[in-house]
Amino acid sequence: MIELDYFPDGVNDVVYQVLQFRTGEAWRVVCAGEMICSMEKLDGLWYVKGKTILPPTLVESMGRLIDMQHFNFLAAELKQHWGAYVQEAIAQGENQYLVICKEGIEFERFERLFRAYIINLVRDPWEIRFRVYNARMSEDFEVFIKGPVLAY
Repeated sequence: MIELDYFPDGVNDVVYQVLQFRTGEAWRVVCAGEMICSMEKLDGLWYVKGKTILPPTLVESMGRLIDMQHFNFLAAELKQHWGAYVQEAIAQGENQYLVICKEGIEFERFERLFRAYIINLVRDPWEIRFRVYNARMSEDFEVFIKGPVLAY
């Protein structure tokens, strides 16, 4: 599950929680403990599902909050950084990734590379689990890392 807190500009004492229970599902918007709507992105634009009416600027702002989260980009970064090794990388939430390697690579060598370098790609300040499989899904390894601590 992914949970984000959205604080609208200029509105005191209002916090929206934007939740996604499973990757690919619509995002649920909760305010004061009550679900007020669901949101999803279609063709690059964020929409409210159902009968609830929210101001378009609020929907766009919550959508930008979701879009700017690093977990949206990390899977693509994994594929780009290790293009010779990685067939597929899938975010299974904000703290869990599935990585499937290409056929014919030296899996043990990739494991050493992955373990040594993955901390350099992670920007989220929480624990992340990577489950890495060879192309045939017959070998695997897991890596748990804690991202950098951000100073404010």
